[in-house]
Amino acid sequence: MKEEPALDSDRLAPPSPAACDLVRLRHDGLRRVAPAVQHEVNNALMVLASNLELLGRSAAEGAPRRQLDRATEAMRKLEHTVRGFLDAARREVPDPAGIPPQLVLGQVLPLLRVALGARFGFDVEAEDGAWPAALDRAQLDIALLALVRDAAARMAPGARIAARVANRPPEEVVLHLVLPPGAEPLGEAAELLAAAGRIERMPDGLALVWPRARG
Repeated sequence: MKEEPALDSDRLAPPSPAACDLVRLRHDGLRRVAPAVQHEVNNALMVLASNLELLGRSAAEGAPRRQLDRATEAMRKLEHTVRGFLDAARREVPDPAGIPPQLVLGQVLPLLRVALGARFGFDVEAEDGAWPAALDRAQLDIALLALVRDAAARMAPGARIAARVANRPPEEVVLHLVLPPGAEPLGEAAELLAAAGRIERMPDGLALVWPRARG
């Protein structure tokens, strides 16, 4: 007799309290060790940078110079990616802050681009004088990561997501996410975005809205 497939309700059953506690302990352990890892990474990158600079003083033009430039660019990309990951890993949960949204986006942007892959893009713009918003940085990080992870599986190659930060007088800050076909948030990504800010549907995507932070 063929075994009956598991029901959707079985697969989507909520985790037990013990499993939730284990997840929280694991995340807390990673968060606590992140500063030490970042210290080690910073030291290693400083050694790499100083040695590449010394090599650059004597590298001949042509192939040696091109190889050195490629190594330097790879080091910079590694630095941005690792620092973005460790900044996200070391965040408290929750992590409320009064901060312009583009600063949060700037910190998590290397991770968003890694999650999207080389076939896609993620662009950030902010109007001059964008206000700080009262938001939770940890919630916004995880919501954007869920959005791009899912979008990468559905968007057409070459598609780009655009994030635009603007003030909305008198007292709100808006993050407008311009989403190409296939990038519309579904399931968990939609839930996480709704938890990160007030969602408004737009003709070309959606907006996350927060009150302006004071003080």
